[in-house]
Amino acid sequence: MKAFGSALRALERRTPPDPTRALHGAIEAIGKIAERAAGEGAFGTFRQRQLVRRGAHVLSAIIQRGVESGAFRPHCARWAVQRLPYAIAAGVCARWVFGLPEERSLGAGAAADAALEALCPPVLASR
Repeated sequence: MKAFGSALRALERRTPPDPTRALHGAIEAIGKIAERAAGEGAFGTFRQRQLVRRGAHVLSAIIQRGVESGAFRPHCARWAVQRLPYAIAAGVCARWVFGLPEERSLGAGAAADAALEALCPPVLASR
């Protein structure tokens, strides 16, 4: 299916300069790609893995850029860059992989909010 490959390439190309907006946009795009592929009956195991792998790669680059710029301040930058992207991509795709109802699955917006909470923890005031 050409549309699936084109959607993945578009995801890899577009990244707004603001890491927060880029992260939200990429997570939303991953969710839309998964939803479209599942709706077309073309979201088999190979495509699931491909979307999670390539989506995580894009998210990792965005998070790395955010850490380097100081926009993201995770407790563990290495974990945030290397592991968090896979958890986000897999979580967003889970609804269509497992056939979960919408109310029992992680939406892209909620995934983005949770990721930003991990990437931008509150600064504790010194006592």
